[in-house]
Amino acid sequence: MKIIKGDPEFAREINKLLILDYLRRKEKASRVDIARSLNLTKGTISTIVGDLISQQFIIEIGEGKSQEHGGRKPVLLSLNSSEKYVVGVDIGTTSIVLALANLKGEILKKNRVPTSPNKSVDNIAHQVEILIKELINDTNKSNESIIGCGISVAGVVEKNNGYIVVSPDFNWKDVPIKKIFEETNGLDMVFDNCTRVMTLGEKWYGLARNVKNAFFVNIGYGIGSALIINGEIYNNHSEFGHVFITKKQVQCNCGKFGCLEAVSSGHAIEKEAYKLIDDKYPKGEKITAERVAKLANQGNEIAKQIFFDVGKYLGRAISMVANAFNPEIIILGGGVSLAGQLFLDPIIEEFSKQTMEPILKRTKIGISKLGMDAGVLGAISLALDNFIFKPESTSMVKK
Repeated sequence: MKIIKGDPEFAREINKLLILDYLRRKEKASRVDIARSLNLTKGTISTIVGDLISQQFIIEIGEGKSQEHGGRKPVLLSLNSSEKYVVGVDIGTTSIVLALANLKGEILKKNRVPTSPNKSVDNIAHQVEILIKELINDTNKSNESIIGCGISVAGVVEKNNGYIVVSPDFNWKDVPIKKIFEETNGLDMVFDNCTRVMTLGEKWYGLARNVKNAFFVNIGYGIGSALIINGEIYNNHSEFGHVFITKKQVQCNCGKFGCLEAVSSGHAIEKEAYKLIDDKYPKGEKITAERVAKLANQGNEIAKQIFFDVGKYLGRAISMVANAFNPEIIILGGGVSLAGQLFLDPIIEEFSKQTMEPILKRTKIGISKLGMDAGVLGAISLALDNFIFKPESTSMVKK
């Protein structure tokens, strides 16, 4: 919508978003609370709240406490968690995870299925269409109750125009993914890079709640990263995995030598394990980072050293981020992070050596608690932010 100063209809829409976002953060509040907090008149609040109730976005949930000076008890409002829903989809190369959630971000049902071997964009769009229909049917919801769908996918994703520049994981290039998926599924959709989506999940559900500045590292087959700055996801593409971290002549998939991803990713762990401990596995059996971690926990010294080196390089790299950016928290997520203390201990040890003392004292390091659901939880958050709360729109208007 084109912004027109003084446009009452535009102001009404923005104020609706402000009220919904306020109720998301506060969970429940009276009309008076909302008016005071958002600096809106009682008449404006009354009109918009009436609209939102009739549209089934919010409900009255009972009475609050009386004011100190007496009078009637205020009627409390809350988001309506039983009429409007969103779908979150995390598209991975091996599995697709999707979930249906209400306006409060509470999951009603979640499914995980193998990704189709045919990974053409049209085929994946069709698979997602079938899975969403099954999810809606299984929960006895109507298509009309679904506000929109958030989708997480690997690659260089231009969120604002729904375009994938390149996704090496799927061998996609120059794909208008939003157009293709919406035409197939018949739902409003929003797409973003998987690491930024996971970071948004941390902001809604995880360690980044109520945090203004954070750095998220997604350590999987490769290494991705994203920033939260002043409470918002930084929209530019981030390539933390390709900072130069070692003089070892280890070539990265990007073609350069000494990248963090070349020595600390799941792929790097597997490559090193094949070279050093291949005799521990039956011939022809695939070595994974998960299996190397299991071997390390069983006492294998070579496997333990592999994870120690992984942690050492990660600790050195995130110390650069801390010294330059000074975030409140650095969050480690992705499949490799499930190794827990095995690589967290050397991370903290190296981080402590390399980080300036005042910053070291203020910066927390934590492993994501969202586990393998980080992507789908982030996709739900993406849908809610984009189709219900739209913080980018609300920031344009002074309260």
